[in-house]
Amino acid sequence: MDISIFSAFPNAIINGIWEIGTCQHGTVVGNQFTSLGNISVIIDEGYNSNINVTPETIGSDLLIYVDPCQMPKEVNQLLNTSQVVVQLVTNYMLYNSAEDTYYMITDAGVGKNQHTGAIEHLELKVTPTEIADV
Repeated sequence: MDISIFSAFPNAIINGIWEIGTCQHGTVVGNQFTSLGNISVIIDEGYNSNINVTPETIGSDLLIYVDPCQMPKEVNQLLNTSQVVVQLVTNYMLYNSAEDTYYMITDAGVGKNQHTGAIEHLELKVTPTEIADV
């Protein structure tokens, strides 16, 4: 029996709060976000610190599990998993409406079914960021 993270942990799924959208990085006015719609997610929180900078910073890196079928069609049409990862990191970001916080996708991974090889979920490591208010 094949079980995905979403069927294994249905009570952990968060609906109606997270959005995925396109991101234009480093425009004249800053990063710009255009929402493409809501996604259902499972969150795995983590924290890190950077002792190599002054002052020391403590930040939050969230690992967010998403269902591939909720990704934009441009991402779903890609055949190569490395292309999916590059596309997500370079062209998309997330928004949490409950916290009014935008998140840059800094890393992405693909979770596959070990029996069939089918992609079951995407793992997005995100970091809070700012966007231009246009």
